[in-house]
Amino acid sequence: MIQNQLLPQLMNEFSRWKKTDSGVCTALQSSSGSNRQYFRVVLENNSFIGCYSPDLRENESFFYLSDFYSNQGVRVPQVAHISADRTLYFQQDLGSVNLFELVSKQGFSEQVVALYEQSLDQLHHMQTQTKGLDFTKCYPRESFDHQSILWDLNYFKYYFLKVSGIDFDEQKLEDEFQHLAIILVGAKKETFMFRDFQARNIQVLNHQAWLIDFQGGRRGPVLYDLASLLYQASAGISTPLRQQLADYYFRKIEISLGYNRSQFNQEFNQMILIRILQTLGAYGFRGLIEGKPYFKASIKPALANLETHLEQRFENLKIPYFMHLLDGLVKIKDKFDQ
Repeated sequence: MIQNQLLPQLMNEFSRWKKTDSGVCTALQSSSGSNRQYFRVVLENNSFIGCYSPDLRENESFFYLSDFYSNQGVRVPQVAHISADRTLYFQQDLGSVNLFELVSKQGFSEQVVALYEQSLDQLHHMQTQTKGLDFTKCYPRESFDHQSILWDLNYFKYYFLKVSGIDFDEQKLEDEFQHLAIILVGAKKETFMFRDFQARNIQVLNHQAWLIDFQGGRRGPVLYDLASLLYQASAGISTPLRQQLADYYFRKIEISLGYNRSQFNQEFNQMILIRILQTLGAYGFRGLIEGKPYFKASIKPALANLETHLEQRFENLKIPYFMHLLDGLVKIKDKFDQ
């Protein structure tokens, strides 16, 4: 359903909930990669974010995780009302400013860097406060397991690598994907992984960072989320600031999860690689295939991130054919200029 068709249905549900027809509803534009549709409904001095999504399993995961982490003291939006068919819901309105927009307007000012650190504080709290969390309620899987990693690698292969025009031997690549997935699945994962932890999923309200769009979260390695935030292509975080924020986060998990620096560096480098590949798959699908401008514009900076990261060489991963393909891919990054 498109937004205009949804407005009457949404407002009927809001009227049944609030027992008034006085609410004013506005459709919200979204540049996200999801098919959820959002609205802001204002009633007197209060406002709510309405959402429509036909994906019932994803909705139920969001309802559960929102309730669980609200009770754990993590700053996430609370769900205020859910329709009987579970496709429409209203949640706390966290305003219209996200961290990515602040970066775009202010650059990496002292205030913005402080918000990044706040976001990492909230992330760490979410990742580690898992006592009583039922991971079977996570969507689409309860764990970032071998199959999940292969999904990400194949997402990259079919929606970016093939679209790029690079020729490759599918069997050789598949063999190395299987090997890479076995290595990556060995990372520590007795924690909650946000999955899409990036600046557009961090709302800023009253100078505080709030976390949204965590419905794809599951059990998984904590450093995947750190890689997601620090290597968000469109944010353009400098290498020194990445190191500063990575050190800030390391000090947290050094104490809480017992990481040492060597273990942190090795696992973090692996998570950066898999995250960049996953985002390139998303950028290919949403940008090159669906034609969404934000995602298309993110391709070249993502390839620049990949080019820099490939300097690590990853000999220990033993995936020479895949590394050769990636070397070739970054050489044609200028092809993706807008």
